[in-house]
Amino acid sequence: MVINDEFKGCSTQMRAERERLGYSREQIAERAHISPRYLAAIELGEKIPKADVMVRIIRAMGASADAIFYGPQQEVENESKHLAQIILQCTPKERMLIAAIVDTILDVRQRECGLGETEEL
Repeated sequence: MVINDEFKGCSTQMRAERERLGYSREQIAERAHISPRYLAAIELGEKIPKADVMVRIIRAMGASADAIFYGPQQEVENESKHLAQIILQCTPKERMLIAAIVDTILDVRQRECGLGETEEL
């Protein structure tokens, strides 16, 4: 059983995705055959929809389920894949330079945060 705390991230992401796609709550509610008030309660994490309702909402937005369920995590994975593709196109010397730049950035961040060598970032 899903509890509100577990669903809260999905509900927040659902609203963000709807707004990013430029849809009003009323438009999506109509397309998903639910009331705008019910959609608002879902987006606020007050109500947890059944699976079929969730599917209708996602389809009504034309969104990816990954965008709703894995939002920020999916963005990081996409960025990582993009960076990996870019790095694979580089020569070995260019890859060494990229690694040195990243190491420098991490060292500076570590010093700015005042972390010791044994502490994690």
